[in-house]
Amino acid sequence: MAIDRELALRYLTDCLYGGLLGQAGAVRPSDLVRSLPHGVRVGVALLRQVLEDNERFVEIAGRFDIADREAIGRRPFGGAVLTLLAGYGRPMPLSLLITALSRLRGGSPDYFRELLGNWKAATGEIVFSREYVLSSEWVLVLEDEDEERVLFHNFLEDDEKLRELWEACEKRDLRKRDPGLTAANILEAFDCPIGPRQLAFLTWLHHPQIFDPVEFVGQVLDRDDVVPVAGRWVGQQQFEELLEELRKASDEVVGEGEQVPAVDLEEVLAAEPPSTPYAVDEGDRANVLSIASQTQTPIGVDELVIDLLDITPDQRKFVAAAQALQEALHGEADLMEVSPGRYLSRQAVPDWVHEIPEPLIPVQTEDERDVLLHLEALSDQLRDEVLDPLFEDIACGVEIAPEEDYLATDSTDYPLLHHHYIMGTMAIRAIDRELFATEAPLTLVLMRYEDRDVYPAWLNQELGLLFGLSRWYQRHLPQSGGIFRIVRTEEPDCYLVEYDGDTEDDLAPDDERMARLEHRRERVSHRPISIFDLMVDLMQDHEAGLSFNALWAEMNVVRRTSRWQIASLLALYPCFEEQDGTWTVESDLVREPGRERLEEFVIRPEEGEDEAEPDEEAEERDEDVEEDADED
Repeated sequence: MAIDRELALRYLTDCLYGGLLGQAGAVRPSDLVRSLPHGVRVGVALLRQVLEDNERFVEIAGRFDIADREAIGRRPFGGAVLTLLAGYGRPMPLSLLITALSRLRGGSPDYFRELLGNWKAATGEIVFSREYVLSSEWVLVLEDEDEERVLFHNFLEDDEKLRELWEACEKRDLRKRDPGLTAANILEAFDCPIGPRQLAFLTWLHHPQIFDPVEFVGQVLDRDDVVPVAGRWVGQQQFEELLEELRKASDEVVGEGEQVPAVDLEEVLAAEPPSTPYAVDEGDRANVLSIASQTQTPIGVDELVIDLLDITPDQRKFVAAAQALQEALHGEADLMEVSPGRYLSRQAVPDWVHEIPEPLIPVQTEDERDVLLHLEALSDQLRDEVLDPLFEDIACGVEIAPEEDYLATDSTDYPLLHHHYIMGTMAIRAIDRELFATEAPLTLVLMRYEDRDVYPAWLNQELGLLFGLSRWYQRHLPQSGGIFRIVRTEEPDCYLVEYDGDTEDDLAPDDERMARLEHRRERVSHRPISIFDLMVDLMQDHEAGLSFNALWAEMNVVRRTSRWQIASLLALYPCFEEQDGTWTVESDLVREPGRERLEEFVIRPEEGEDEAEPDEEAEERDEDVEEDADED
């Protein structure tokens, strides 16, 4: 694991420091719950332990505050600013810094905003980027174009780890279309936290002509898949590991080194009310609502009682507290009760689950060569490829009616393609509809992996898409071609996901080929190219040819393309030849027109009809086409 317990606790400590900066004085640990960043869900017991153990905090009558609050108020202005930034551990929102200075030193926010700007201009020790303030140590010094001189000016010449990463970068193509995206790719590739100047240096190597050190920090801060942590940058997967490490630490503190005892929530809520009721005060209720509004998965009142009220299941008042909290939350307008005692914020339903993401929609060009053929014009082999129920995809253009033997009822196997890997989606095929049948048009389902990880996913029946699998894909599956299984459980809207390393080889380009395809995707995104020319371009890389599925997989890495479109072009143009299931391209015939006998089968824009079930007239034409094909 790239993230260890020490780094996770340092991040939590920095978060608590920032939370206390937003307070006028000492507060209870539970009052800091609402100040934690989105996704950080830990119990009050861990917060109290961190506050007690770290010298940056001081306890005052059961409440906690920043230990040097008064000292910061007496320090010279510049020293105070740098102390606050160091304690925060990452770029600080300008509004928070202004508020903290006003409270610590006394004065209006406008006064400190102007003073901060003047001090920045005079010293250059801090930098403004977007709406953040950060120490200049986060910014790469670029006073030379020579790499070794840049290392010298940034005090990095003796950083052996950086040199290892530099050497690794030279062996791999990690460059993306802009510095921010390249930085995210570097963090993902090396799966380790990287210092701010170190990451800036590695990114500069990939974009020497357009790299701006200050703008780079803003580009990275704008990204959702990169997070500043304890003086370093981490990628999204590393940050998820950090959150998981904090959850484990929280469980261990509550259970004194052991997992919290399991709770039967339905039994707790149905139990006879205790003679001594539990009163949920307004502060605790506000904290509970804060946590429930942030979580992206249903959360139970039992978890909230343990984490926020600091009451464990072995305490006598646990049942009373759980029932009191249930009564307080039941009917709360901003929450959905997805099952008895388990709640989800209505704001947790993301906007992007209501429409098909653009990268999943097959690209259509206006090039005259990029045409579709009626299905009956295709050979039996190509038509079978288009109508194969296993490889049905979203927006495929045809209606697939699988035989009953293909229908999945208890489980289904799914071959993952790159565009779904990138978007974290899964197309609900005709063979999967019974498995995922629900009455609601939009349903939150839980995907469990190996009895340890739970991934929430949104099922949109109207679109035929499952959203929200990015985290699981990126942790466990290759970028294309992995075959995973989904199994229905007895629990409503809960499924098991299983992956044992199986891949569909034709759908799984190797790492080197995948890197080349991704580089080609970047090029294609900036210049027009027909689907025909793109197919020719990719097929020319394979002298021995490739299968239909392999071509489909490569096309969809570079540009989303339907099987029907690929099959139409393979059938229409004589430069494409097939032998024993392998397709090749004859370069000398690339500029030859389409086969004249198939011109009448070209679908014109005004037709736009479904091609899954040809009519009797079409079947007669189909026989004529097959006869012509036999003659050829």
